[in-house]
Amino acid sequence: MKYRFRLSFALALYACFGAPLQAAEPLSGKVVSTGSDTMGSLTSIWAEMLTARHSGVSAQVRAIGSGAAPTALVQGTANIGPMSRPMSPEELSAFTRKYGYPPTAVPVAQDALAVFVHRDNPLDSITTAQLDAVFSATRRCGYPQAIRSWGELGLGAPWNQRVISAYGRSAASGTYSVFRRQVLCTGDFATQLNRLVGSSAVVRAVATDAYGIGYASAGFLNASVKRLRVLDSGGVDEAVLARRLFVYINRPPDAPVDALTAAFLEIVFSTEGQREVARLGYGALPLAERGELRVRLGLSRD
Repeated sequence: MKYRFRLSFALALYACFGAPLQAAEPLSGKVVSTGSDTMGSLTSIWAEMLTARHSGVSAQVRAIGSGAAPTALVQGTANIGPMSRPMSPEELSAFTRKYGYPPTAVPVAQDALAVFVHRDNPLDSITTAQLDAVFSATRRCGYPQAIRSWGELGLGAPWNQRVISAYGRSAASGTYSVFRRQVLCTGDFATQLNRLVGSSAVVRAVATDAYGIGYASAGFLNASVKRLRVLDSGGVDEAVLARRLFVYINRPPDAPVDALTAAFLEIVFSTEGQREVARLGYGALPLAERGELRVRLGLSRD
């Protein structure tokens, strides 16, 4: 009698509410991130947080430059494409030709470019026009002549006769593209620019070269170098060399984000994930924007 009662009660519950909820299947698979060197440390931390939360998930981070992200996404060798710049029209077209729809750009943090000199350098500030004259061959921003010595930036002896050693990023870097657009007025870099693979390499080079100057993400500032104040071309107001950092993903139109990518983005937008953004010297996304992105991407709330 008791058995028949329990069975009848269970059937009644099923009729009202449907089948009981099943425990969610553990997430498994591999997340591969290929792209920005600037975002390498940040992406690696997010990947570690992901694998700590989901024991069945592994992650690989290849931080070799923003230019590698579009190719990896097109070829299907990565599901996460960190970029410190927006994709170019050519990169967007290549992806769209392959899949029939564009990639989805997801802002994940805010950043600023910074200009560094050796910590013993007496220079405190520089204008964007002067930077163009130091780093470019074209001087599209209007400075009257090229700047090749520290004396041309107003430094006295013994600096005035010293030649400036300029350090920057390779053409595959998003930092290279943003600096070229915002500081060089889309001009060409000078041939004597020392092009290095990573932002950390730029900072190390400047730290060991008393006459060096270089640009990198502000997040790479450390005690071995000095950050210059960058003023507008008139030398009056602070110039804002700001940018957004993105993760590009492959998401078909009107389709949910795949489970592995969604789990990664949950980490990115979480309170803990954005706390790491700030700890590494970047700007966290505003809470309201994170909420809007969660809704747009179909993610759960933090």
